[in-house]
Amino acid sequence: MNNPFLQVESLNLTLGKFSLRNINMSCQKGEYHVLLGPTGSGKSSLMKCILGFHRINNGFLYLKGMDISNELPECRRMGYVPQNYALFPHINVEDNIRFGHQVKKKSFQDTDTIVNRLCEILKIQKLRKRAIQHLSGGEKQKVALARALAIQPDILLLDEPFSSIDEGAKRNLWIELKEIINEVGITALHITHNLEEAYTMGERLSVLMNGELLQSGSKREILESPKNEDVARFLNYKNIFQGITEKDPRGTRVNIGHFNVLISKKISTGKKIKLCIRQQDIKIIRKGVPIKDSLKHNVFSGKIISLLQLPEYCLMHFKVDGSPKQHDLELKFPRYILERHNLYQGKQINVAPWEPNIILFSNSISP
Repeated sequence: MNNPFLQVESLNLTLGKFSLRNINMSCQKGEYHVLLGPTGSGKSSLMKCILGFHRINNGFLYLKGMDISNELPECRRMGYVPQNYALFPHINVEDNIRFGHQVKKKSFQDTDTIVNRLCEILKIQKLRKRAIQHLSGGEKQKVALARALAIQPDILLLDEPFSSIDEGAKRNLWIELKEIINEVGITALHITHNLEEAYTMGERLSVLMNGELLQSGSKREILESPKNEDVARFLNYKNIFQGITEKDPRGTRVNIGHFNVLISKKISTGKKIKLCIRQQDIKIIRKGVPIKDSLKHNVFSGKIISLLQLPEYCLMHFKVDGSPKQHDLELKFPRYILERHNLYQGKQINVAPWEPNIILFSNSISP
């Protein structure tokens, strides 16, 4: 991998009782990087460190290989879209976009050309003379984005940019913003607690929880191989179990108590491990249909405890026969599966996890 465009190295910050601890993170040039974490995890505090609004206790910040740890915010060449957009209500859209040029009092390369081009890309030409208070949430977001890009920054930082947008409008704006960033060709660091937003927009993800960066990597790596239970639970993965390894010629059998799971990885016997079976990776087995090799070693018989039909998918709670628990597994599947399998509460069915996708938390294996 090339040298990072933005690099956070061993960063520490104390803010009252809260602290960011030993943060190491990087963004490559042209990358759309999403910093993901629950509310209160420290995402905005970390972004303000990068912007220079918070002075870090120790550690380093590098942009294009240059140490900017002690640079003033106005010298860092960063565009910033804050959570509430911070547009100036007393001036119109165009003057908001030009504001950075006027404040910095620098000779930008043809300001009119830059503003015209941004208004064209963002499709806000007709809004240029409009008052800020007459804009919709999506329009305000575009104006804030144009203002941040007008100063031709090296990197764009976006702090929960969709938090004030109506739910029904968000998805289209996710796609539209990503296309705009790609067209401009700028490196972007975007923070959110919304999983679907992160999945849609991010090329690389970093997960921050309680002031610690737990995992950073490609979107696929984070989604398919969460590093530990905390990351998995934040990603809303259920079906997390602890068990003891047992010998099996086909791999390793994990004894969870009232049922067991076969994984292909060879692990010595008697080890305590934790594993996760994502809701979408559990399949319903149809009677009389051959079972695929990746399913046949982990078939569980049991009963449907509950079914919840949501607009885009269904959730099922399933109880393994003989289990002392209220339910053992949560399944997630498209709505058409309901009719295909004639599913209803109380029905006896067989289910099986897709063995290659069973997540094993390597840091949970006992020595």
